[in-house]
Amino acid sequence: MWGKPPFAIADNFAVDVQNLDAARDWYKEKLKLSEMHTDRSDDSGRPFVDLHVPGSDTLLSLIELEADAATQKQHVILFAKNLDKAHDWLTDRGISVGPITSDSGGNRLFRFQDLDGNSIEVCVEP
Repeated sequence: MWGKPPFAIADNFAVDVQNLDAARDWYKEKLKLSEMHTDRSDDSGRPFVDLHVPGSDTLLSLIELEADAATQKQHVILFAKNLDKAHDWLTDRGISVGPITSDSGGNRLFRFQDLDGNSIEVCVEP
């Protein structure tokens, strides 16, 4: 129903995940991100995958934690030109998103979480 994701990845992010395959599938299915195949390697030596919004070079890298490592929750920020459209788009894709609110600086935003509980914020700057 909806085409290209109605948001952009604000900056390159690295997100720790417990299960790389499950996280990759979730981000590709729910956020319609595509894999970007590069020849780079992660400094930690852990398995990873680079994802991006089609047509963009900004990366969201998912990095698999070692089995006994604790997850450190990250906070990813995405930008949308039309916040209401992005909210509806994600809701239609089965994601439980929070209400659209404003922060103390006047930025309109909403949040949701990925499979590992990482916070993802979608905002429009005033």
